[in-house]
Amino acid sequence: MRLDQREIARYLGAAGKPLWPEAAAWARDCQRELEGTVTPRLLGRRLSLSLFAGESRDLDWHLRHCTQGVLFAVTLGAETDRLLRRWSVQSMAKAAVGQAVCAVWLDDLCAAYCAGLLPQLGAGEFLTPPFSPGYGDWSLAAQDRVLDLLQAPKRIGLTLTEGGMLVPEKSITALVGISDRPEEACGQKCMRCNKTDCPFRSAPEGEEERGVVL
Repeated sequence: MRLDQREIARYLGAAGKPLWPEAAAWARDCQRELEGTVTPRLLGRRLSLSLFAGESRDLDWHLRHCTQGVLFAVTLGAETDRLLRRWSVQSMAKAAVGQAVCAVWLDDLCAAYCAGLLPQLGAGEFLTPPFSPGYGDWSLAAQDRVLDLLQAPKRIGLTLTEGGMLVPEKSITALVGISDRPEEACGQKCMRCNKTDCPFRSAPEGEEERGVVL
């Protein structure tokens, strides 16, 4: 696991700024503990996007050139939740850094999963960026059906609380479309989002500090 300090800082609400020394040390400590105890679990399924037609205008637009897609889930598992609780007892500041480290690791795992799909595509097939329940107007209520379609509770132990939150906490579900044309890469994904006041928003190009890999 090699994580970009710039991304960790973004999740801490300091987009475009380097991590301060104490936070960088905590990030390294958290990363070592995660690597020693956590085994991420992933699963995916190729399916027809007709299953999601009309659920969300934003999702429909995102997948407008697609008829098939890959639904997938990634979780860092229950052990990560236990580590986060332990860090919060030690120091709330360290726990916040640990949350950010986990978020960046999840992002990297999702990116690696999508990269692994590329060799499986046929001629003239291309991937869209991932789109998750909760993005735009795609309701978080969709998580229940997403987990059911993936059989995620049985296969990787990923479930929902009564309030609709994923358990284990550090988990992601997403849908990538299989398009008939090259799609825009999402390296500046936040620049296309209409939530301009989001605290996790990436800094615009030209305003970011050079990333430091932990």
